[in-house]
Amino acid sequence: MDLHFDKVMPSSGWTRVFGRLRPFLDFMRERWSLLLVWPALSVAALAVLWSYVLHDLRHVEQDRKAELNQQADAYARSLVIRTSRSIADTDRLLLLLRHDWATSGKRISLEGTLEAGIFSRQYISAVVILDRNGIVTTGTHPDAVGRYLGDRAYFTEHQQGSADRLYLSGPIDGQLSNREVIAFSRRLASSDGQFAGIVMVSVAPSFFTQHYAEPILREHGFVGIVRTDGVLMAGRTGARVHSYRTPFLLEPVTGDAAAGVARLEGRRWFADGRTRIAGWQPFPELGLVGIVGVDEYTAMAPYRAHRGEALAGAWWNTAWLLLAAMLATSFYVHAKWKRHQIETIRSTYRLATEDAGEGFFINRPLRDAQGVVRDFEIVDCNQYGADMFGKQPRELIGHRLSEFYRGELFRLACARLCHALETGLYDRELPVTPSDGQLLKARWIRYKAVRAGGDLAVTIRDISESKAHVTELERRSTTDELTGLPNRYWIQQYLPKAIGQARSGAHGLAVLFIDLDGFKTVNDALGHAAGDELLRTVAKRLSIAVRPHDHVVRLGGDEFVVVLDRVAGAADCEHVAGRLLASFDDGFHLHHANHVLGASIGISLFPEHGEDAETLLKHADIAMYSVKTEGKGSFRFFETRLFEEIRARLETELELRSALDQHQFIVHYQPRVDLVAGTASSMEALVRWDRPGQGLTGPDRFIQLAEDTGLIVPLGEQVLDSVCRQLAEWQRDGVAPVPVSVNVSPRQFGQSDMLAVFRSATERHGVDPRLLEIEVTESSMMQNGLGEAAVFRQLRALGIKLCIDDFGTGYSSLSQLQKLRFDVLKIDRAFVLRIEHPEGGTLIASMIAMAHALGMRVVAEGVENQRQMQLLRTLGCDEGQGYYFSRPLAPAELQRAAAPAR
Repeated sequence: MDLHFDKVMPSSGWTRVFGRLRPFLDFMRERWSLLLVWPALSVAALAVLWSYVLHDLRHVEQDRKAELNQQADAYARSLVIRTSRSIADTDRLLLLLRHDWATSGKRISLEGTLEAGIFSRQYISAVVILDRNGIVTTGTHPDAVGRYLGDRAYFTEHQQGSADRLYLSGPIDGQLSNREVIAFSRRLASSDGQFAGIVMVSVAPSFFTQHYAEPILREHGFVGIVRTDGVLMAGRTGARVHSYRTPFLLEPVTGDAAAGVARLEGRRWFADGRTRIAGWQPFPELGLVGIVGVDEYTAMAPYRAHRGEALAGAWWNTAWLLLAAMLATSFYVHAKWKRHQIETIRSTYRLATEDAGEGFFINRPLRDAQGVVRDFEIVDCNQYGADMFGKQPRELIGHRLSEFYRGELFRLACARLCHALETGLYDRELPVTPSDGQLLKARWIRYKAVRAGGDLAVTIRDISESKAHVTELERRSTTDELTGLPNRYWIQQYLPKAIGQARSGAHGLAVLFIDLDGFKTVNDALGHAAGDELLRTVAKRLSIAVRPHDHVVRLGGDEFVVVLDRVAGAADCEHVAGRLLASFDDGFHLHHANHVLGASIGISLFPEHGEDAETLLKHADIAMYSVKTEGKGSFRFFETRLFEEIRARLETELELRSALDQHQFIVHYQPRVDLVAGTASSMEALVRWDRPGQGLTGPDRFIQLAEDTGLIVPLGEQVLDSVCRQLAEWQRDGVAPVPVSVNVSPRQFGQSDMLAVFRSATERHGVDPRLLEIEVTESSMMQNGLGEAAVFRQLRALGIKLCIDDFGTGYSSLSQLQKLRFDVLKIDRAFVLRIEHPEGGTLIASMIAMAHALGMRVVAEGVENQRQMQLLRTLGCDEGQGYYFSRPLAPAELQRAAAPAR
């Protein structure tokens, strides 16, 4: 048959196909390396993959074999230990039988003992006693009596030797049991020490393999006991115990073999041909070696499964990688080809049409006779470019720049284009200033001019909107949204520059760090909206108080910073600081009420207190913190000692936290004495810090810091727990407890559920809540409004009494005291000290009368002598507390409490 392919595909058709492919073939001829990129990457990835898989398999195999060696060694040690115990038990049986034989006048009878279960029939085949002539005198088998066994090794060894030792035979055929046994024997001696026979116990070989760990060694494991002369005493694989008649261990372990582990090849060592990892250990002083073999094939099954899965996964990954490489190569080459086509198409117009949404122009320079550029002709432009100037393309093309621009505008336009002619490129973001003759409507443009041959391709893009957006973002990033003041980011940028100007201009600069006093109270009481309004008002007042060229900054929260430029000295700072503090004098009107707010100001000077922004801010903050801790409402310049004080305070705070974690706080108890009965009616719990290396530290050294840092909350809970634990301990010891008062900080009421805390502590230790009293100072109660708290009513309902402490130091009124319904009123020690003065006694008498009228008991604090005690008793005071009665005591010292009042 004659086939004519030209009828199917004429030569002109092949030419057209080749013509279409030729550009692609030319492209690939120059870039044939594109075909190798992804295959090369896949080969590298496969090399890494297979290296990792094979290395991991080798590592897993080695780990598994090492684990098998360790297991074989451990199993061998366990076998020797367990079998040694079994041998020792059998030996003790021999010794017991020999003792019975000797004490019974050699008339012991063993008949029926095997059937009676005295000896284990599972392993013991026979027990006999032979006389000096080798005749059986008694045994577990009745027909054995009278038989001669004197030719057996277990008899002759003792007959010919004088040593009293345990003898173990090899595997033998038992004449009494008619089965394979191993004999245990010991020498019998007459009263004069002469050989009198033996006592013998024969056991089955399974006695030595009873410790075969079947769950571990499974069906093909091996356990064997071998004598040092190479004789296999007993052997077992799975449930089968091997006889010496059909050897299972083909080669003996040499007599001098020490403990060890080895891989024993199956065909050489074992009758079943299975290779095992064997560990062996010698029996001390018995001439035996214990062998345990772990079947290698069974033990390595998990590894083989893992290896199969790993190799299968690797082959699948190989196939996927090769397929991915082929597809990636196809896509990669196609993408490169498309990109080449696009680049080829765009090459002619790239310079003019590179960016979308841009006006583009072709400008041609016009030169004079000397070759100097005097003007530019607009050769071409697009519609977008013409629209930017409020023209149509026909109104621009063929015209000169000088027809549209005059004066400075024309000079600047020519200068930009001439720069591009000289350097090849001019690319700038330019502001457009509205003026007469300015045709551009945009406010900011991106102007790019590129030299293309002798002409210039110019693109202009309107970036007014993006510039406005950036400007707004910059403004927001440096402005506090709430107050409109500069923010922290602004001062981080401004202050280093201001310091540089102050340094170069040799003038001073100051940083004032301002923190509001009482803002948190107003914010918590009136809400965040009122707090925000307050901050806006403060910002306005601060801005009015400073000089025109100074800067007020809000750092965040209620913290502000004032930067004073060009200060002559500390006097300038003091003047401005005074004005700032005075701006708070009028108070702030919020929610139909006037609220008093203050400020604490710390000041640092450049260069005296720091030469960089961070140091000046930090030192001003430290100075402000010092004002806070010493009364607030003032200003202070930074001093080095302030830094040391804060550092010491921080160290103490860290020690406090550690002390809470390590329970270093202990509780002492100071009795309150009934002034009429002269007996202790209650006690006050006073915390002490058992500070390592410093002894006991009083509360005056750490309570205020605990209050400031909030650590008073966990400290208070620890003290309450200690008090309840001590009350429970006294009750268990039969000591009649008296109520104990615990000091509670207002901050504890604000930051924890005090009702839950007290209820939990009393329930945990089984203490009656009526044995507890809560002490709250009058001043803190009035300042924090605790008297109105519902928790007080709930605590009273629980049975806990309430005490108002340090009475007379606050500003409570009679109406307020009537609302509070406290149980106990404690007169401050400052009044007790003046009781011997007429006005002091009168004041205390009025306090006592008022408290009694309100149903409260009265306790006088700080009683230091008998005269004070007698005057208080005369005035009707109920209880007294002070060093006259007793100092605060540890629980163990309470039996030596203050003597009775006289």
